[in-house]
Amino acid sequence: MSDRLYFKMKMLQAEIEMQGMIAENQYRISNGESPVYGEDAFNSLIEKHGIHHNNFPFMGEANQ
Repeated sequence: MSDRLYFKMKMLQAEIEMQGMIAENQYRISNGESPVYGEDAFNSLIEKHGIHHNNFPFMGEANQ
């Protein structure tokens, strides 16, 4: 598996988790409750899934 494909897979995993968090927040708001996930929870997805800019496979795969 190429580094670029692996990185895309990790981004998709983070996106799926993020969408679940957004849905849960919206559900709670619609029921008059406070959102359970704040900015820190969303930002933590970057580290949890290793998708910060230092892990992006910039070099060596320009043709893939």
